[in-house]
Amino acid sequence: MSEKKEILITGISGFVGTNLLNFLLNNDDSTSITGVSRNKEKISHLTSKIHRVCSFDEIYDGDYSFDTYVHLSGKVYNIRDKSDDSEYFQANYEATKRLFDCFVKDERAKKFIFLSTIHVLTESPEMELDESYQPEPFTPYGKSKFEAEQHIQNYCPDDKKYYILRPSMIHGPGNKGNLNLLYNLIKNGLPYPFGACNNKRSFVSVDNLCFVLYQFIQQDIQKGLYHVADDDPTYTHELVELIAEITNSRKRVWNVPLSVLNMIAKIGNVIPIPLNEHRFNKLTGDFIVSNKKLKKAIGKELPVSSKDGLKKTLKKIEG
Repeated sequence: MSEKKEILITGISGFVGTNLLNFLLNNDDSTSITGVSRNKEKISHLTSKIHRVCSFDEIYDGDYSFDTYVHLSGKVYNIRDKSDDSEYFQANYEATKRLFDCFVKDERAKKFIFLSTIHVLTESPEMELDESYQPEPFTPYGKSKFEAEQHIQNYCPDDKKYYILRPSMIHGPGNKGNLNLLYNLIKNGLPYPFGACNNKRSFVSVDNLCFVLYQFIQQDIQKGLYHVADDDPTYTHELVELIAEITNSRKRVWNVPLSVLNMIAKIGNVIPIPLNEHRFNKLTGDFIVSNKKLKKAIGKELPVSSKDGLKKTLKKIEG
């Protein structure tokens, strides 16, 4: 019997980490998993499912060795979060740098998989986002993730591989994000005021993301940057219709002039109301992410269609 591959997964109790662990437990018996969290007690319940649980300090200071490092942990941007910018750089850059330095010193290690974000590029793209797009991060979240990307690219030895994955907006059962806000708006019979704009955005279902992560764990793929998105972007009006259908609600779309909504959004920058400029831009601008390089690299189709993935997520919100 061949020796099991040793895999380290940080952020294993988070949204993506929980789903990835379940995917591996259901689809792969060739790996031995070590889960890492800032708070070791937070993942103590996983001791019956995986080989080992550790804190970050134990990894930094210990004598552990792994074939693959999967770094999912980080601090995600939240418009309501009043955290100091330094907290993003500590969680997303400094922690990544320390873990990557462990990877570099680990003679056994061959792969470092880093979950970055498409928001290292821009908040308001004017074209489809492929890997040639020049990054202009806007938020402390995007800036800190980009600095981590640069460290990985600059200091990866020639005999090791890095994979920097930039997912578009991730959704799935249990995730709390902007999709939930739109869902609750439509379910409660409130009007969707952005009828004058039918923008389209790329999403990635957590099922597809876990499938992609698994390919990078298992396959010998060329190192580099890869954008992760479902195959087809979704028009906002189609998403509103889908939510209305699943919740059995009446679709109410108002064509409020965008100039009026933009004025309200400016007020929202100062007063805590549901709409501000950041959210306005997300609700009115296109955000399309190319997955062509990714699909060519893994040589497989994504298992879940854009519409089916959204349906699954929305039905779970409905409960």
